[in-house]
Amino acid sequence: MRYRWLGNTGLKISEIGFGAWAIGGTWWGPQDDTDSKLALHQSLDMGCNFIDTAWVYGNGHSEKLIGAVIKERHEKPVIATKVPPRNWNWDNLPGTPLSEAFNAEWIIAQTEKSLQNLGVECLDVLQLHTWLQEWNQQSEPLLRTIARLKRDGKIRAFGISLRDKGSEEANDLIRWRQVDSLQIFFNLLYQDPLWKVFPLAKEYGVGVIARVPLAFGALSGKFNAKTRFIGDDHRRNLYAGEGLQTTLRKVEKLKFLETKTLSMAEGALKWTLAYPEVSTSIPGIRNLRQAVMNCVAGDGETLSPVSAGKAEKLYQANFGLPVKTLSSDEGVHAVFMSGVRVATKIKVKKTAKVKSSTRKRSVPVKKAKKAKSKPKKKKK
Repeated sequence: MRYRWLGNTGLKISEIGFGAWAIGGTWWGPQDDTDSKLALHQSLDMGCNFIDTAWVYGNGHSEKLIGAVIKERHEKPVIATKVPPRNWNWDNLPGTPLSEAFNAEWIIAQTEKSLQNLGVECLDVLQLHTWLQEWNQQSEPLLRTIARLKRDGKIRAFGISLRDKGSEEANDLIRWRQVDSLQIFFNLLYQDPLWKVFPLAKEYGVGVIARVPLAFGALSGKFNAKTRFIGDDHRRNLYAGEGLQTTLRKVEKLKFLETKTLSMAEGALKWTLAYPEVSTSIPGIRNLRQAVMNCVAGDGETLSPVSAGKAEKLYQANFGLPVKTLSSDEGVHAVFMSGVRVATKIKVKKTAKVKSSTRKRSVPVKKAKKAKSKPKKKKK
């Protein structure tokens, strides 16, 4: 396993981290705790030393499982967890006050819950579990609370887990040097962070945690036209009908990453790691097979710049598929954004043509008379 620095935090973490959403037992179908613990042990045995979880993953269940496993072991992995929004809305509408989602009392109380669940005295990385760009301007009270938690030794680093299509929403915090890490939706089917965030993160030394690197399993190479999801699995609406067919066509174009010695999933993970701005990539891991399959991506040969660039070009060309022009991308999931062009309506003022002794030009109607009587001289 190779390791990278998490920005300027002083934390050196494995290139492949453990995504612990599924082991919480919600929104991913049935999950067995025994499988979860075996997956954690196997990942740690293979050199994975970064675990990403959240209180909302089973209302603390994921955190408790992690706490139980690390209690059985000698090493201490780097653990990142998340504070849920107080209004339980992960996609707040513009105009929602920051205090409605995150205030001092809530953040402190949730931090204490996570510390207890994990059985640790200090959280390596505390993240807020959503963000709006307009909250940057309201963040001073929140940042004072974070500074207090750092002084009290409750947390080491502060990060934000951004919305699927909101990778650039905390860019102001990067410029103001108020955030240590950002967790960003980044995979072969959604590459926007490459130009929206990475240059800024590199300039200011902010760690990037690539989440959903396998696009909820779509980049594992296991999906086909008959793939269906049951129960509370959140993918049952995402990858169904036209959405599933479109995804399969895109993945087929990316099969060049798959070789005799490299699986599609491993190739997809190595692609996220082809960019030095990425500190770690955190696929979801819920059993022994997935632990082995995902952790090997942090070892062996790295992906060549040529292959990484080819994948970028495919994305920019929407994998050769038709592009839809929409008035808004509202309701379009990030994994389908490469196929959408948002139409921009530009209001054009009516103008009047005015003759001049030097040249023709257009001026607003209400100024036409004045411009005609006193034309400007042409500059040489």
